Amino acid sequence: MQVHGRRDPAGKGDTPARRRQAGRLADLVRRRRDPRDLVVVCGDFTLLSDSETFGVLAELGLTDLVGTADTRSSHYRKPVRHTSYLLVSDVAAVKRFEILAEPEVSEHRALILDI
Repeated sequence: MQVHGRRDPAGKGDTPARRRQAGRLADLVRRRRDPRDLVVVCGDFTLLSDSETFGVLAELGLTDLVGTADTRSSHYRKPVRHTSYLLVSDVAAVKRFEILAEPEVSEHRALILDI
C-alpha cells in the first residue's frame, strides 16, 4: 500500500486528525490483508519518526525500516528531514532496503525495497 498522509501547516507532530488517520490506515490494512500476505506500507506520511502512528501500525505487526533516517533530498530546504517511511510485516523477507541519495528526482529520496 502506498499512502500520503495529512499535511498540517503546524508541523508533523501528532494531532487528533492524525490519530484518526492512523486508525483509518490500520483499518485499511486489516481489511485488505490476507493472513499469508507480506504487507508493505510506504509513502509520504508527513509525520515525525516518533509519531503514535507507528505504534498503531506496530500493533498490526508492521515494522518501520526508515526510523530516523534522512528521507529528504537537497531540494528540500527545511530542517525537519523526515517524511517518507516504509513498513513491512516480515523483516526476514527483506533482501535489501536502501534510501537513495542519488539521483535526486524530487524533494524526497527514493526508498528501494527488494523482497
